[in-house]
Amino acid sequence: MSGAARFVDARARLVSVIDACHGDSRRLKRVLARAVVAGLLPDPFVSARAVAAAAPSDLPLAFLAFRTAAPRPSAFAFAALIRAHSAAPDPSPAFSHFALMLRSCLYPDRFVLLSLVRASSRRAGASRATALSLHAVALRRGLLGDLHVATSLLHTYASVGLLNASAKLFDEMPLKTTITYNALISCCAKSAWHDYGLHLFAGMILHGTRLNADTIVAGLSCCAGLGALGHGRSLHALVLRRLPRMTPEVGTSVLHMYTKCGSLEAGRKVFDEMETTRDVSAWTAIIGGLATHGCGEEAMALFEKMTEEGVAPDSMAFTSALHACSHCGLVEVGIKLFNAMKGVYGVEPRMEHYGTMVDLLGRAGRVEEAKRVVESMSFKPNRVVLGSLLHACGVNGESRLGKRLERQLLRSESEAGEEEGGFFVGVSNLYAKGGRWNEVGWIRDEMVEKGVKKEKGFSLVEVHGRLHKFLVGDTRHPLTMEMHRILHGLDRGAMLG
Repeated sequence: MSGAARFVDARARLVSVIDACHGDSRRLKRVLARAVVAGLLPDPFVSARAVAAAAPSDLPLAFLAFRTAAPRPSAFAFAALIRAHSAAPDPSPAFSHFALMLRSCLYPDRFVLLSLVRASSRRAGASRATALSLHAVALRRGLLGDLHVATSLLHTYASVGLLNASAKLFDEMPLKTTITYNALISCCAKSAWHDYGLHLFAGMILHGTRLNADTIVAGLSCCAGLGALGHGRSLHALVLRRLPRMTPEVGTSVLHMYTKCGSLEAGRKVFDEMETTRDVSAWTAIIGGLATHGCGEEAMALFEKMTEEGVAPDSMAFTSALHACSHCGLVEVGIKLFNAMKGVYGVEPRMEHYGTMVDLLGRAGRVEEAKRVVESMSFKPNRVVLGSLLHACGVNGESRLGKRLERQLLRSESEAGEEEGGFFVGVSNLYAKGGRWNEVGWIRDEMVEKGVKKEKGFSLVEVHGRLHKFLVGDTRHPLTMEMHRILHGLDRGAMLG
């Protein structure tokens, strides 16, 4: 056997052993040590397989194997390392390796691009530029025709707030399946694009695309966001007709839709019918619905019943129960429940639980206790928690603490940039309530200078199955004059009465 043939045979046997060590870091290290002694590890084929074998369990070892490739790593080695980093808690290195891959005149396949697209939505400080760049690469490499790549791009655009780009990409897709529809409708539901989500849902039915449980859940979420009870009832009927059985997730979504749309009785009926299938999410939905409708005592009774039936409350269940206490003035019950979270149930309080407790105590005029709750937090309070405490100060005349919070909130709001101005408006309203008009003018000037804009309020009204949206100060609706005439008549009638 010639020297070249012996080399090929040795390499083939080594690669077989490396493949057999896939994910077994300890065993793989011993094999790679022997490969180094034999002078085979720098071979691009061997190093690439070593990267692929090490990457799932030992990223530093995978990177070491990657660096040994001579004269340069292969596309396969790049792909293995990028996919491994994409699945890691911090996917940022995957993008650095991808940039190096492109500079090496090597190009990604669908699997690499799919990993990067999915990782981009998890990346700390995920940017729109990253999403657009990956879209450009997919377009240039002819990978947009891959259903999974295109669907992942839809999710990524939505995660960075580019819903218009998601919709445009969806419209340009030659093939639209249940998966792609579900991806965009779910994004709409999570991003408050509820009306467009329902439009897509109707398009699915019109084009005969198959619906599944995920479609129904996303559609019901859009109905809940809009308060569109008529549409929600239609989807409930569709569930009963199309799905062989109502899963706990679908049942919970139907229940949540009814309570959000103002039909507590229908929501309670759905909950009662789920007796054998309801899980903690269903209990949380009905408790939250009762809280929203001011039925705090009934909500807490259901919370007790849930624990009696052996269903362990999770973080969301506690959030709903504490909201019930806050909305209905059940101060002592709320304090007892909050104290039991960690000690009795083993649930660590999160930001929303502290915020609800501050709101609960603030509504009851117990500002000092609310302040102590904030001071007891093991992490920095966000602007919602501080805003609740500020509101409590304003309502209860705690001017010294209120002024300190005002400065803290305005400083954090200035650092947040021009996209978020909610607390500028909140502080301005508190100043106005106290008759501090000079401060009101100063806040408004600050808002103008920093480009902060308050989103206009709007109302949604469902009439005969159609949703009508009314913006504050908007006169574009074709029946605007008729509505103003009727309102004027109602006002006159009230004055004469």
